[in-house]
Amino acid sequence: MNELMPTTHSPHVRLDILVLLYVLTVAGCAQPIETIEMTSFDPSHDQMAIAGYYRDGAMDMREKAASLAESAVRYEQLFGPQSDWVSGARQLSQYYAAAAQEQERLANAHAEIARTERQHRK
Repeated sequence: MNELMPTTHSPHVRLDILVLLYVLTVAGCAQPIETIEMTSFDPSHDQMAIAGYYRDGAMDMREKAASLAESAVRYEQLFGPQSDWVSGARQLSQYYAAAAQEQERLANAHAEIARTERQHRK
């Protein structure tokens, strides 16, 4: 065996190498994803986007609270008012309702920052 002779690779290996090089090139050219700091009240961040995020969260929480309140009524009919299922569903409903209020409060605070910033730009 002559170790100085070049080795030949199958076409599959060459194709795999080309695909790998292509993937690495595309990944290197990709734009980084911009993230938003959700707890920031800095006007340079998109405060309306943050407010929208919190409003969507509040709506989801209200829907969960309503669904759990309905479940509590059904559980009461099935298992009686003293059932752990009833009290658990009611407590979760109250938790989600309170979380919705907090999300709405945050949405309003971020929206107010955005409105104030818009007024300063005028």
